[in-house]
Amino acid sequence: MPKVQLIRRDGEIIELNTTNVGFNVTRGVAVWPIPLFGVRAALDLNQNTLNITLNGVMVDDREASGSAGATAHFDLSRPTGLYDSWFKQRQAQGDNTIAAIVTTLHGKEITIRSAGQVSAGLGENITLRFYASSVPAATVVTKSVIPVDISGSIPNTGSIATAINTALAGASVKVNTATTAITAIFTITQGAGAKVNSGTHQGVGTLTNEKITLTNIIKSSDGNTVHSKQGELGISTTGDWSHSFYTTSFTGGVTGTKKSKGDKVQDMINMTINASPGGGMLSPQSFTGDLIEVPDAIANFDVATFLRISESDAVKKYVCGLRIPYESIVTAVGVTEEIRQFVIPSGPGTDFSSEKNTAAFDPVDTIGAESVRPNPFFRQGIAIAGVIQTFAPSYEAGDSVWNYTLTFAACEQLLGI
Repeated sequence: MPKVQLIRRDGEIIELNTTNVGFNVTRGVAVWPIPLFGVRAALDLNQNTLNITLNGVMVDDREASGSAGATAHFDLSRPTGLYDSWFKQRQAQGDNTIAAIVTTLHGKEITIRSAGQVSAGLGENITLRFYASSVPAATVVTKSVIPVDISGSIPNTGSIATAINTALAGASVKVNTATTAITAIFTITQGAGAKVNSGTHQGVGTLTNEKITLTNIIKSSDGNTVHSKQGELGISTTGDWSHSFYTTSFTGGVTGTKKSKGDKVQDMINMTINASPGGGMLSPQSFTGDLIEVPDAIANFDVATFLRISESDAVKKYVCGLRIPYESIVTAVGVTEEIRQFVIPSGPGTDFSSEKNTAAFDPVDTIGAESVRPNPFFRQGIAIAGVIQTFAPSYEAGDSVWNYTLTFAACEQLLGI
């Protein structure tokens, strides 16, 4: 079971060792007796509060925590220019059919590096090279080459993404001189691309397989690397690949740190004293709930971004959410149970019954070229939005831990300085 998490404004999480979690829900229902009749009347205006109390301990770390693997994305739906999809971009460059795109891809390549290759410091890297004909065997050396076979039936860009996925899944490369399977280096997932109209442009309907995501299994900032894209001269007709599909550098890698119990108390004090909400976080969507669909452009308003203070240390460290895990059976598919987080419905018509609470635990979004955790003030269903009201650590001589009590008040709109 994952630990309880505090979510900061900058997306960083703080994992807590909790021994007790308490919910206190209070509905503001006014009740008064009616004279003579011996009955009582009530007025319920759906006014309620939720307060959460956490009790736990802070101990010295035995190993580094807070680490994360760097992630990159290859999205064959999304263009690198001002077009509705990559297919439309290629059409603007003269490749009017998927067959023409496949021909142009021949000899093009993407070179990446894994966290393990970077830390080894031996100049190792991985090149994915497209072949529309005469597909050679893979080369497993210091600069490994993985051929992507697009010589067969390629009806759409999703098929190209599948060819990339297939090539990666069956390949090996050198990591610190050892021959290592790609699946031991990266977690590889394939899913829908950002441009949902890409398949329509190709005349094949909605495609759900145009995006490949690579995440370093080694959790380290070493994985934060840039990639290069070009055509391999002698194979490709040109060394230029300026109109390629959308790819991102590897980002989000974090090297974990080991902290003492005192370090953790100091960090919590730092995040609860003299922290700034940055002017506030407002979400019109949480007011309207499921009754009115608010356009993305006005679905939320981050005052800190408007004031250009979002990168201030005092703003970044502000705690804006709480994630408490639980095991769900009703939403599990093909397994005994699924890890979910408790969430609070906000706004008219919004309902988060256990059957409807289906968001993955600790979800991550891709914004631009960066993988980030969504802010619970701006997106319901991924955590409990709110503020810390009290943090009370205590220590007695001879103890090996700091005890603490933390109270958290749920809210969906916030103003402050």
